[in-house]
Amino acid sequence: MSAVKLIIQSLAELIRIHQQLNELASKKVDSIKQGDMPALEALVREESKLASKLRTTELMREKQVHAFFAEQGEANEHATISSMIALVSSDEANLLQRLQKVLVQEVNELKKQNELNQSLIQESLQFVNLSLDLLIPNAEDVSYKRPQAREERSYEPSHSIFDSKA
Repeated sequence: MSAVKLIIQSLAELIRIHQQLNELASKKVDSIKQGDMPALEALVREESKLASKLRTTELMREKQVHAFFAEQGEANEHATISSMIALVSSDEANLLQRLQKVLVQEVNELKKQNELNQSLIQESLQFVNLSLDLLIPNAEDVSYKRPQAREERSYEPSHSIFDSKA
């Protein structure tokens, strides 16, 4: 099989993996909104498997592109699909351009979805912190001190069980 066909297959596989990642990211929105942690954990495990497969497929695609340029007698350090297009037939160039466009769209969609998920998780974390602050009383509300002692007190850090910076 020619190097170009192998690259086309790799691009199609990358698109398929990104589509699956987009589906998982959409499902994560519902799990986050519902607070369904077991479902969210399962989605994250599946996402991790797909990310590993994505890395492997991308490395294979890079090797195939470098092999293509080696076959063409071109030593190109920054071997990209765009630089390949000038060296292939018009049919292959059109197909490569379409696949590249779809892949970029899938990557951008995944980026947007992940940003949404990150903001939802951040909001959930803020809600948890607020709830904890409301449930855990301040030390000054619990114990009695003389009025003069309250004015002279030094700074006491709040008692939070949850560290949101971690």
